[in-house]
Amino acid sequence: MRALGIDVGVRKGLDLVLLDGDRRILETLRGVRVEELSGLAEGLGPDVVAIDAPPSWARSGRSRLTERELRWFGIQCFNTPSDARMGEHPFFAWMTVGFEVYRALEDRYPRYRDGSVRGTAIEVFPHASAVVLAGCLPPRGVAVHAWRRSVLREHGVDADALRSADQVDAALAALTGLYALERRFSAPGDPLEGRIVVPAASLPAHPYRRGEARRSPTTQPPLPGMSPCACGDPGCTALTAGEFAPGHDAKRKSILWRLARAGQEALDELKERGWQLPPEMR
Repeated sequence: MRALGIDVGVRKGLDLVLLDGDRRILETLRGVRVEELSGLAEGLGPDVVAIDAPPSWARSGRSRLTERELRWFGIQCFNTPSDARMGEHPFFAWMTVGFEVYRALEDRYPRYRDGSVRGTAIEVFPHASAVVLAGCLPPRGVAVHAWRRSVLREHGVDADALRSADQVDAALAALTGLYALERRFSAPGDPLEGRIVVPAASLPAHPYRRGEARRSPTTQPPLPGMSPCACGDPGCTALTAGEFAPGHDAKRKSILWRLARAGQEALDELKERGWQLPPEMR
């Protein structure tokens, strides 16, 4: 049993991670072009391909049912609009690349709609997969991809062998594919416009709650109901009942803008929070 996870990027190309049924990493590839994908998939021979992108625009409105249903569980995700003209906007370029990925694979791995996932291309969202596997949202003040690596480790994947945040996401996609092959998955949404597959046979009857960061024994716990501000400023010592101290959400956004100019991980977090990209990247 093998699952191939694909993290979609515009300028960087595609990141691929292949896992076997024992959750061993069999292959990692970076910077793959869409036109190379069909031949690579044939050689790698996965039983399912898990793609971190929607297969098409929404049928109507500003989002798809699958995104709205995941949001009910507290899992924030990008809206896929119905207006194909949005593909001209740089922010949605990764979605149009994703559409090309599905088309490149459709002869061997048609888009999943219902039933068994074997031999299909499924849509996944690594953030949602990590939340479902962990049973909680990422703790405040913990770097998102560091947390995702820890989720992979806890589920038997050698996360230390993954060289980038994009490979972490591709590995989470592949792990979701393995769960789906074992029929341990849910796929909320409308099969006609795309369903995001998550690695659990059932989902809770309530939204996911925020996880707690693991503290060393020497760390003094915060006051009841308070936690460290998640702005990421090394000089910030504020405690807050929410995620950010007053005004520090703007500080976090500024930090992410600075990091986004240098790497993909900050771009991912900006997208997850629904915040705009830096002006020159829009």
